[in-house]
Amino acid sequence: MNLFEGHLDPKSLSAKIRECKDGVVRNPYQGKDKKVVFICSMGILRSATGARIYAHKYNTRTAGSYPDALVPLTPMLIAWADELVFVNRDNYEFIRGIYDDNPEIIKKSTVLNIPDCYQHMHPELIKSFKEQYEDV
Repeated sequence: MNLFEGHLDPKSLSAKIRECKDGVVRNPYQGKDKKVVFICSMGILRSATGARIYAHKYNTRTAGSYPDALVPLTPMLIAWADELVFVNRDNYEFIRGIYDDNPEIIKKSTVLNIPDCYQHMHPELIKSFKEQYEDV
């Protein structure tokens, strides 16, 4: 039995995505779910929690506002996202400064007020997302 029977060969799919007009930003292979990037300072605690708890509902990614973050917020991620969810105003303002108040960032942004004091998936952190963003 062929593992890829009924599915595209992964190599073919990658090639097809590269052939799309906007490549990884807009292509028909990633589904129609809203694309949300959750952004904190380093992209590993608060934003990773947000991406994880909303992954059943949206196509989520995590990023950090600082250049030395595990996955820094890049122009490609900004273009890819339908919504940018900043965990607090400091992260939002930092990114606005880096990208010179890019109108796309301002238009797509939601800014929460979650302090940098929680471990990944901490119950109070999840509660903060539910109260400030939306219920899961």
